[in-house]
Amino acid sequence: MAQRDFILRMIERFGQMLIALRNRILRGDHPQQIEDSLLAGSQQVGVDLALVRSFTLESLLMFVGKEGQLELDRAWLMAEILSLDGLQSARLGQVEPARDSLLKARALYDLVGSSGSMLIGVPDIRDRLREIDEALRDLEPEA
Repeated sequence: MAQRDFILRMIERFGQMLIALRNRILRGDHPQQIEDSLLAGSQQVGVDLALVRSFTLESLLMFVGKEGQLELDRAWLMAEILSLDGLQSARLGQVEPARDSLLKARALYDLVGSSGSMLIGVPDIRDRLREIDEALRDLEPEA
């Protein structure tokens, strides 16, 4: 029980850091500072961003489970990290890395679904899905 409380507090604290980082991305802050913050924040919660970026969607989905059970907190954290990574890549005009991270984030948010409301400080998953869908549409070449 104490470990679960610790994890929930860590998620809440990390969620606040992610919100601040999202705001920096949307403001257009310096790309290297954002990358450094994203890497550092990911490492704080035990996520190797370079490794997560390299995962296929299938391997990522296996990574967020334990003994066949989805770990909501882990899936949400990775979805948030990948979402920010995708938004930042899109901002920098890196279409393929942006699309890759956003599609992975979307799949993880779909997995978490309405169960994410059980996690403290988690924004509405539907808002994140809309944001990702919009970013993916913006990455499509104009016909």
